[in-house]
Parts: sequence; structure tokens; C-alpha cells
Amino acid sequence: MRVASELAGSDPVGVSHHRPVFGAPVMSSAFVVRSAAVRFVSSAMLVLSALLAGAAFAQGIEGQKAPALKLKDPSGVERSLPELAEGRPTVVLFWASWCPYCKALMPHVQSMIDEFGSHRIEVVAVNLWEDGPNDWRADFVSNGYDFKVLLAGDEAAKLWGVKGTPGLFLIDREGRVAFDRNSRQFKPARRDQSLLEGELNNRAKAARQAPLWAAELRKAVRASLATP
Repeated sequence: MRVASELAGSDPVGVSHHRPVFGAPVMSSAFVVRSAAVRFVSSAMLVLSALLAGAAFAQGIEGQKAPALKLKDPSGVERSLPELAEGRPTVVLFWASWCPYCKALMPHVQSMIDEFGSHRIEVVAVNLWEDGPNDWRADFVSNGYDFKVLLAGDEAAKLWGVKGTPGLFLIDREGRVAFDRNSRQFKPARRDQSLLEGELNNRAKAARQAPLWAAELRKAVRASLATP
């Protein structure tokens, strides 16, 4: 004959026997602990992977050998980066005609050719992400930029890690990336609060940002020219 404590699901001293509900799995405390540990380790690995990926992106390609760059110029002739550089420090600018930041930056890049001389530095402007093959021409020609132009640079941009325009690099005499705008992001020592204000449109932001980018690039160009 069963006593009342058995029918109630407890032993005589009041320790509960947790009887499983019909159809529900029985999980031991050890299983629960192991499951929690697995979830914790999995989450930690995901966080670590994200951090490592972010670090790799932040590092960019600065200090590495410049990726391949071989594209056609406006006359249809295929040109390579070493051929255009001719042993000079070379600015490589990935740009699009519709990009306000490119339009704001390019006069500053031209001023570096004017300052240092085309016999000492070269600028290769790689056009990309255009709707038509001649979209680049009007604005570029009207401004009289003294850059070497390469066209249809969409695939090349992937090799160079360009995620947005302008993509700005400096290649030294040895063919290595001395400056990579994609990793530096040109954060000034003092942040201009107005850059954070939503009412500024892209053109106004670009006009403020371009001199900062140009100052960083000019500094890198001078350092590269000073290196034998």
C-alpha cells in the first residue's frame, strides 16, 4: 500500500521527486551545464572571429606589396602600375564621377603634382562603378587633372580592398603600399563636431573632409620622397 508521500511525489522527508511530463525529455543538471558551456564557447569564438576580422580590415594592405593593377586607359591601351609609376612614388586613387568626396579630394591631389612635380610623383586615377563608359570624362577633363586614367576598375577595387570611394593609396619606389586610406580613415586629432551633425549634406561634409585626407596623403608623399 502506497503512503501519501509517494502519491504526492515526495519522499517521507519532503525531498521532491520531479517526475517527467509525458513526452518531455529528461535533462540532467550535467547536461544543462555542458550545453551552457558549449553555447558560451561558441559565442566566444564568434566574438573572437569578429575581432580578428576587424583587426585584419583595420590593418589594410599598408606595408605590403601593391596588388596587381593592369587596366585599359581611355585610348584602349592596357597599362600596368609599374609601367606608369616608372620608379616614382605613385598615388593610386579609386574614384567615381558621381562621388562628392572624390570631387572634393581631387583638386588637392592635383596640388601635390603641382607642388612636387610630375617628374617626382605620379597619380593614377582608377575609375569605377560608373553607369556608362564615358561618365568619367566631362568633369575630369573640365578640371584639367594631370592624372593617368585607368577605366573599369571594379574588379581591381576588390583586390585592393576598396569598399567605398575615394580609395586612396600611395605606392613607394619599391612597389609597396606606403599609405592606405582604407585602414587609416583619416581621423583628425580633434574631431569637428559639425561633421557629426545630420543637417550637413554629403557635399558639405566632403568639402570639410577632403583637406584632412589630403594632409595625411601629403605627409606620406613627403616621407616617401625623402626615402632613397
